[in-house]
Amino acid sequence: MNRHSFRILFGCASLLGSLVVSAQPFTDRLLQDEGFWGDGKAEVAVFKATEKRYGTLRETEVRHILVRENFAKNETVKADDWQAPGTYPVIKLNQVITIPTGSYRYDQGHSSFWRQNSGDLIKFTSTTNDSCGLSYKHGTINGARWHYRAFTYWEGVSEVDTKTSAPPNALLYDELPFKLRTIDFGKTTLFEAPLMDSVIDSKGDKLEWPSAAFAIARTPQGWRVTVKHARGTDRLFFDKDSPHALNSWQRWDGSNLERTQLIRLPYWQLNQPGDERYLVPGATYP
Repeated sequence: MNRHSFRILFGCASLLGSLVVSAQPFTDRLLQDEGFWGDGKAEVAVFKATEKRYGTLRETEVRHILVRENFAKNETVKADDWQAPGTYPVIKLNQVITIPTGSYRYDQGHSSFWRQNSGDLIKFTSTTNDSCGLSYKHGTINGARWHYRAFTYWEGVSEVDTKTSAPPNALLYDELPFKLRTIDFGKTTLFEAPLMDSVIDSKGDKLEWPSAAFAIARTPQGWRVTVKHARGTDRLFFDKDSPHALNSWQRWDGSNLERTQLIRLPYWQLNQPGDERYLVPGATYP
């Protein structure tokens, strides 16, 4: 996609005339910020959300949990002993989605994992547990090599095992809530990247990366990233200052997330009755 294509996509050549398409839109500043990652807590964001299912927007709550952990030397899973030789730090984002749908119900989760030293996506997992059955997906990324597996309750895609090469700088739609926080805000205004569609659903997926265009602009509250992709347009709004937490997300299908709470917690210790009080708007943690 060239400069002319960006102007067509974003519809205002006069405004884009002075903007520069960035070949390296991301920075490691947030990844290397020990003041953020080094306190032993996770960032928990709660969103008032509408999620579209069966053509109708459903009111619900979505949670994003962002934390650093160490992966085991020989397995892409959390190390039992995080100090064992060969372990390495990764950034994990869990997206937790629960959607009541009439007499039906969706419980969905997605986890993305990035190497802290590079910001490269190295793994994702996704589950859909709904009133028809269970689906599980697992993807590992090693450079350009993607290995995708899925086990679903759909005929024809009950078991999927695909290995393929992704184009350079490929992104996954479901990693955007964190990956876009590492944009070099203030310097990057436009960039292009191959973008694979979301895997948060019950069916098997095709590994395809159509081109997407990203435009970054200041807003009174922070930063807006507009993403024009194969399905439509998304707008993600991030806080002005680092760590640039996601404030809201307007999706191509009319779905929407609006943040109601942002807090740092050792959430794995807060599993007793009453600990849910930390998730209400304005709550603080000692």
